[in-house]
Amino acid sequence: TVQLLPIMLLLLCNRSVVPRGIRRILRTAATATPLRWNHTGPGASETLLEKNIRNIGILAHIDGGKTTTTERMLFYAGKTNVLGEVHHGNTVTDFLVQERERGITICSAAVSFDWRDHRVNLLDTPGHIDFTMEVEQSLAAVDGTVVILDGSAGVEAQTVTVWSQADRHRLPRLVFVNKMDKESADFEGCLEELEKKLGVVAVPLQMPVIKEGKLAGVVDVLSGAQVVWDKQNHGRTYRAVPLLDQQLMEAQDKLYQIIDVLSGLDDGLAQAIIESDSMDNVKPELVASAIRACTLKQQIVPVFLGSAYKNIGVQLLMDAVLKYLPAPNERNEIYNCFGSDFVGKIS
Repeated sequence: TVQLLPIMLLLLCNRSVVPRGIRRILRTAATATPLRWNHTGPGASETLLEKNIRNIGILAHIDGGKTTTTERMLFYAGKTNVLGEVHHGNTVTDFLVQERERGITICSAAVSFDWRDHRVNLLDTPGHIDFTMEVEQSLAAVDGTVVILDGSAGVEAQTVTVWSQADRHRLPRLVFVNKMDKESADFEGCLEELEKKLGVVAVPLQMPVIKEGKLAGVVDVLSGAQVVWDKQNHGRTYRAVPLLDQQLMEAQDKLYQIIDVLSGLDDGLAQAIIESDSMDNVKPELVASAIRACTLKQQIVPVFLGSAYKNIGVQLLMDAVLKYLPAPNERNEIYNCFGSDFVGKIS
């Protein structure tokens, strides 16, 4: 599966941005070893283990912020030196003339970057209903997805469509509630819509920090810290700051809720709670491990937030991709296809 991925990416989109290391793999895919991926990308080690690879797709309703989020990921990973903007027509993944003129993605585009000793192969997909088959083709080449919501719109029509497509491919998912800088953004409302419209167990791992009506940062519930981004360098640097007493209480309540949900799904976490006789004594690493296990089983959907355009929250989303989405060798080898209960595909 790992060996064929670059070829699949190129078949999906003729204008993929492929670094030198990936081009080298394309020439040697037939003879590459199954568990190691050799590449020469900047900032990467000489040999990349399969467990350090993430093949993901970015899905959303049109104008949800897929391309802007992808552009930030490339920038923070050091693949680009300038932040491209959709309205400027200079993004990496939208470079067809029609895409730049209209400000929408028409074809799925493949990019690849290194982040924290991992290789991330990403497919930026269209959000318009007319290009749904582009999404369907892309999902055959990925192991997990990030579904982006507009924080002011919640679950929209095409969100439901792409979610159903990901269901058919049995893909683990993360949700990124984008555009939380808007005055009309409603994080709690988005969580409710995820559960009501999509029927999923949404697990919010972050809380928004709103100051003077604007998004100022996010609270990481697991670590109990507030994270803020530096506006002077396009959010390239960020830091953790102490929580106020009220924020700390809210974060603790959220953590209890998360542990309560996970304890009903993960036996290891439930046993740890029983042995420690308190949720307060459960180690964060054990909670994170339970989140990952339940995400891979598609029992829960971790939810994150931010504003890609305002350069808030993207690096934490990138970290979450590594933590909670599967490596190629963690995916089930047999899965259904063609929308039939009697037809399966073995990869």
